[in-house]
Amino acid sequence: MRRSLTLTLIAIAIAAVAAVAWLCFYADSDIDETQRVVEAQVTDDEICEVLVEFGSVMPSSTESCAIRITNNSSKPLLIVDYTTLCRCMWLDFEREAIAPGEDAELKLSFDSRGEWGTVGNYMELITADEEQHIVIWISAEVAQ
Repeated sequence: MRRSLTLTLIAIAIAAVAAVAWLCFYADSDIDETQRVVEAQVTDDEICEVLVEFGSVMPSSTESCAIRITNNSSKPLLIVDYTTLCRCMWLDFEREAIAPGEDAELKLSFDSRGEWGTVGNYMELITADEEQHIVIWISAEVAQ
């Protein structure tokens, strides 16, 4: 009976350690990253710069972040395209004008395949109005 109690306590301890290890190493992968939202404000006279910090990411994973853009300018904002230096990041967005005072949500994705260490990159959004400039900077630390 004493031996069975000892074995039961050992089994409980092993299960607890396994649960903590699972939380430390795997729980983050279950979080829907699109719930992370970064705010951006577009005005008439300033370049809108957005910083998205993905933090530590696993190799060969795709991370996403929502960017909520509020149009605080005096004219409609229409994003027509974007440019980036790498194929590791892309943007999903509706090609509809954002009226002054309104906002819209874009989805930025980062694919860590082929990346390692500290990654920094940027994306420039092309708008219908050449005077409206939006730049998105990303940073990530890809585990090795």
